[in-house]
Amino acid sequence: MSKALTLKEFRKQYGITQKDLAKLVGTTPSTLSKYENGIWVINQCVIDKVKEEYGVDIKPVKKSTVVTKHLPGSFFC
Repeated sequence: MSKALTLKEFRKQYGITQKDLAKLVGTTPSTLSKYENGIWVINQCVIDKVKEEYGVDIKPVKKSTVVTKHLPGSFFC
């Protein structure tokens, strides 16, 4: 089993732009940036879609200085 990557590591390793990944997972590049920088907790739907499309496990960003925000329920799948 391969090691889990952060969303940013995944994008860079696979040569995918935020714009292209946002389109694939049904969100915006701005939201992906917030996930990648640990500002928001990554939506499980994004993790599941990347796993489904690429077979890659995504791990959340852990930054002790960043306050994370859970999105309201309407943002979940």
